[in-house]
Amino acid sequence: YYTMRNVSVSELMDSFRQVNYIWLLPAFLLMCLTYVARAIRWRVLLLPVREVKTLDLFSPLMVGFMAGVLPARAGELIRAYLLGKKFELSFASSLATIVVERLFDMILLLFLFSWILVFHGEIFDGNIAWSGISIRDLAFQFGIFSLALVLVLITFIYLLTFHNERAMSLVHWLVKPFPEKWQYKLIQMTETFSQGLGVFRNIRALAFIAVATVGVWALVVLQYYPLYWAYELQDKSAASLILLTVMVCILITVLPTPAFLGSFNAGVLIALHEIMGEAEVDIVSFGFVAWGLNFAVIVLGGVYFILHDHISVKKLVEIEEEA
Repeated sequence: YYTMRNVSVSELMDSFRQVNYIWLLPAFLLMCLTYVARAIRWRVLLLPVREVKTLDLFSPLMVGFMAGVLPARAGELIRAYLLGKKFELSFASSLATIVVERLFDMILLLFLFSWILVFHGEIFDGNIAWSGISIRDLAFQFGIFSLALVLVLITFIYLLTFHNERAMSLVHWLVKPFPEKWQYKLIQMTETFSQGLGVFRNIRALAFIAVATVGVWALVVLQYYPLYWAYELQDKSAASLILLTVMVCILITVLPTPAFLGSFNAGVLIALHEIMGEAEVDIVSFGFVAWGLNFAVIVLGGVYFILHDHISVKKLVEIEEEA
């Protein structure tokens, strides 16, 4: 509703007809490359647990991302389940590598957000609002929350990795209110979770993951650039691209709709129309095309590996329901 409220269907159809579709091919290829970069990074994260080939990680990666169409953002849990099943790893150890992956993503996103604030802070007009909430306030609150979460995760991971006994003593104290059966399960899960954090003991691997994360996010930012040319947007600057990426991330985090439909579009509209001043109907169209391309990459990859690896869709739904 937020995206379409000022645009008629006929205007939107006209905008679709005016798109230079030749630019959609490089956008599609860049979106594919983001998942290649994610698979390479994930392989290094897994090295302390088990050495695997990058190609073997595409199945859990793509099926997990495709599971974003399910509610409750069960995709990460499904990724961990599929990885553990494929390579005979514990669920907690598999999940730990994904938590570390997301930690690096959050740190990089905070760097992008900080870059926008330091060099282009004036673009956050206090009068621009989404559902009655100031975009500037929403962005700042998201940044503060993300920073706090990053610090908590870093502290927790550091304690589990380098002061395991002290960390486990803390875990024992925290789980005391739970029934004895759950205490045992939570403690056991934490112990196996810590096994997936071995990469923090390898400075060289951490440096590679940091570089790989920069590569992943460079592709995430650049994947939208061909669409700027497809729609002949006025501002094709790095600031506009980074702002778009940051706002999309904020909206899909604050409002995690199935497949991010709606929240993704709102992020695009806020960044490119409300803030950057591009034509509204073009940006509404831009949002649907960008979302559609990314969704196509995820679904094509996910469906291919479900069929190729004979993965049970029923089991995936059961995992989502349990989550």
